[in-house]
Amino acid sequence: ARATDGAQLLLLSGAPGTGKTRHVVSFSRALGLPLLLANPTDQSGPSGFAARLRREVAGRDCVVFFDEIDRYSDDEAFASELRQFLDGVCQPSSGRVLLVGTTNKLKRLPRDVVHRAEVISFEHPEAHHLAEMWHSHAAHLQEADLAQIARKSAQAGLTGRDVRHCASWAERHTVIEHLNRESRLGYCHGAALSTCPGPVLGKYLQCVAQRHAFSE
Repeated sequence: ARATDGAQLLLLSGAPGTGKTRHVVSFSRALGLPLLLANPTDQSGPSGFAARLRREVAGRDCVVFFDEIDRYSDDEAFASELRQFLDGVCQPSSGRVLLVGTTNKLKRLPRDVVHRAEVISFEHPEAHHLAEMWHSHAAHLQEADLAQIARKSAQAGLTGRDVRHCASWAERHTVIEHLNRESRLGYCHGAALSTCPGPVLGKYLQCVAQRHAFSE
């Protein structure tokens, strides 16, 4: 962003677990800019936020990240300071500054702030994207099984975070059940672990169903 134009604001909007924070890191890496985590409530509070941010980024090219920016939406002091920074009143005289905020409650943000921003919406992943995610976590399953679990995951509204959780849950419970079964046969844990199979399809589907029930 040019100093005369004020800072740029990018809002990533979507449900938790849809990859918003991961994309913030990707943006900063792709731009070759350092990533700074903003905390408007530090020190003097939101009323001095713009001045503190100006000092922090003066002469620097950087990405400033507001995690869950909507949590400050009820604080008019923060909204006012953010407007000043975006409009260039407190903008540094040099350097490219990109402000990025994540939110799953876009409607809570002041309309004029949203109007100043470019909004990117993150939707729940579709079945073919979920199939790719599941393949990275459960490559031992057959293609038909991966397609089934991806379809069930899409129907349940799972996100990438949910897939990682279910994969970890299935692996953990499979190991526990295997160790309990093998220990009764006299195997030590080390030997038992070496023969532990990957989770079966049903174990993954069990967690998918649990996540779906929890979200309802």
